[in-house]
Amino acid sequence: SFEKQATIIILQIGNKNFTVNGETKTLDSPPVIKNSRTLLPIRTVVESLGGTVDWSDSEKKVTVSLGTNTIELWIGKSTAKVNGTDKPIDPSNPKVVPEIINSRTMLPLRFVTENLGATVDWNDKTKTITITY
Repeated sequence: SFEKQATIIILQIGNKNFTVNGETKTLDSPPVIKNSRTLLPIRTVVESLGGTVDWSDSEKKVTVSLGTNTIELWIGKSTAKVNGTDKPIDPSNPKVVPEIINSRTMLPLRFVTENLGATVDWNDKTKTITITY
C-alpha cells in the first residue's frame, strides 16, 4: 500500500516566515488574529499542499481547490460554499469573514484548511499554528 507522507506546516501569529516539512517559506503578510480567529493570506499555504487559489476581483471571491474539495469565499461574507454547499465560516462567530487587510486577502485559516481535509492545532503559549495534511 502506498502511503502519502503527511505535510506539516507551522505558522506563527505576526511572523511572515513559516515552515513546510521543516523548509522555511515566506508569506507576503503575517497571520493575524481578528475576532479570536486566525486570518492569513492563504495562497502560499494552499500551494504548499498542492492546491490552487483563484481570485475574482469583480465578485470579490476567492476559490480554493485541493484534491476533490473546492471552497468559495467572498470578502465580508460569513457564509462560504464548500463543494457547492453553503456553510457558515464560524457558526459561533458571524464576525469571522474573509477580509482585505493591507491590500492582502486574508482568509480564516481553520475553516479553509479543515474543509480541505487538514487538521489544525493551536498553541496559545507560542501563538503557533500547526497544519497537518
